[in-house]
Amino acid sequence: MRIVAPISSLEELPMLLHCGADELYCGLDLSEWRERFGLHWWMNRRHPLRGSIASTQDLRTLVATAHDHGVPVHVALNTPFYTPSALETLLRLVERLVQVVQVDGLIVSDLELLMRLAREAPPLRIHLSSLGRCFNSGSVELFRSLGARRIILPRQLRISEIQGLAEAHGASVELEVFAVNDGCYFEEGFCQTSHALGPFCMTPWKASVLRRGERGPSDGQLALRMNELREYLWYQNNCGSTHTASGLPNGPCSLCWLGHFRDWGVAAVKIVGREGSFLRKMGSLQLVKAVMDEVRGGASPEAVARTARFLRATPEYCERGYMCLFRDR
Repeated sequence: MRIVAPISSLEELPMLLHCGADELYCGLDLSEWRERFGLHWWMNRRHPLRGSIASTQDLRTLVATAHDHGVPVHVALNTPFYTPSALETLLRLVERLVQVVQVDGLIVSDLELLMRLAREAPPLRIHLSSLGRCFNSGSVELFRSLGARRIILPRQLRISEIQGLAEAHGASVELEVFAVNDGCYFEEGFCQTSHALGPFCMTPWKASVLRRGERGPSDGQLALRMNELREYLWYQNNCGSTHTASGLPNGPCSLCWLGHFRDWGVAAVKIVGREGSFLRKMGSLQLVKAVMDEVRGGASPEAVARTARFLRATPEYCERGYMCLFRDR
């Protein structure tokens, strides 16, 4: 399995290469896109001013340096949908990314963009974003037929579903799963809100009963459920962006399952967080790499899980269950 790490600036590149990233992925912020479409409609799913490479020249430097170390670079163009004019802009950009920048692949979610790329067949890899909503064998076959070489599985799949898809399709298409950071309360592929207006799922909403029927919740029951929701969101929001005593980042993860992912045929695990700080990216990569060393050394899935929990050093968080990215309950 390969470790896929996020990058948002050239300053992060030496650290990511040194700490063991096997692949890199990034967004791209182009001034011509902002001038035409503004800051409220993004080229990819992260804020352009905080989670993207600032120019094609910087991206070209990044790609050349990464290639010198044998590390491929993929660019995220994974906004859930684009207008016809935006699609034409992106397709012209893809020509530059291939001919001038020489990126290795694109991460896409919009079905129309995927179909256009399938017809025009640029010489790069296509990875389906988790926002592409691949939940079952039928959708795996559909996206593979449209040219997807790798499918990034959604956060909301169950462990048993990941196992089934990996064992059924791992030989015909690469599958990638999330390893650490940034949970989501909703199924993001169906989420129609824009993070440009703030993440809907992380907003501290207040609830009240507008119409109370015979079976409606009491004020006490509603308060209890809201407190449970706030606790869950705290875990999903990287445990309040906290760190362990050793400096490793807290937050959602699937590290206990990396040994199983290896045995099932999963191709890659992703570190989420293009908008994260330099230190958060470094700590996340060091954590995943330490567990991956056990995986690559042939440790049993049970031994891998013990290593992951030891490195996490937060048994109270793990036992609560809210920090697990993938569950079967």
